Amino acid sequence: MDAKRNPNRGILQYETGKTKFSISRHKPSADLAFFIQHYWLVDWDLRGQAPHCQEVLQHPGVNVVFQRGHSRINGIENKKSAYILQEQGEIVGVLFRPGAFHCYFQAPVAALTNRIADVSDYFPIEPRQFERELFAQEDKEQRIELVERLLRTRMPERDDKVDWLNDVIEAIIHDRSLIKVEQVVERFGVTTRTLQRLFHQYVGVSPKWVIQRYRMHEAGELIEAGTDIAQLAAELGYTDQAHFSKDFKAAVGKPPKQYARMTELPPE
Repeated sequence: MDAKRNPNRGILQYETGKTKFSISRHKPSADLAFFIQHYWLVDWDLRGQAPHCQEVLQHPGVNVVFQRGHSRINGIENKKSAYILQEQGEIVGVLFRPGAFHCYFQAPVAALTNRIADVSDYFPIEPRQFERELFAQEDKEQRIELVERLLRTRMPERDDKVDWLNDVIEAIIHDRSLIKVEQVVERFGVTTRTLQRLFHQYVGVSPKWVIQRYRMHEAGELIEAGTDIAQLAAELGYTDQAHFSKDFKAAVGKPPKQYARMTELPPE
């Protein structure tokens, strides 16, 4: 990951959110790095306060989420995700590299898109017992170590297509000129059909979705920083502002100008 890239991209209105919760990210051990992007640990204490709704534009990776009474496998959500944080809680999350959960899943990952699956369907645990053991560990590193032991219980063979797909996605992230699937196809020397098939099978969403999602990650961050919307649309490769506004509203649920006004409001 580019050291200059904001790790909180995708967390909408993060400056407000960080007053409600804390998040930390941790690298996987070397033997799991092929499969895991990072671990993310979140905790909050809103006792005596109103619940907080945190909206997120998810990255194109499957998450395994451990939370008391609500552990689950989250497939990629096409639209923005909304999480209600209330009272006190904590989460230990596992973000898989794009395509890597296919190695565990052994089926087209598109079957998980917009779906939640039971952790026990894919890992040999009784969720409530595992949650008790996990959250009894007060040290973050001990919690990660416990999760890694679980991931190793049925660690699959590596699949070279995962690295190739991540090369494609890294190019999409860092090269703003890649705004169409046809450009990606030309860059990587595959057919459109092959690229779409691999994304469907391994990642769970289309190449077009990934392109738009990362452009919207960047757009959200820059709008929050006060960047002019017309200038931003041009920087992201859009030929007109109306097209950009349509894509942004489809992803975030609000047009860019309304989102910018929300960002200007002081935190609650």
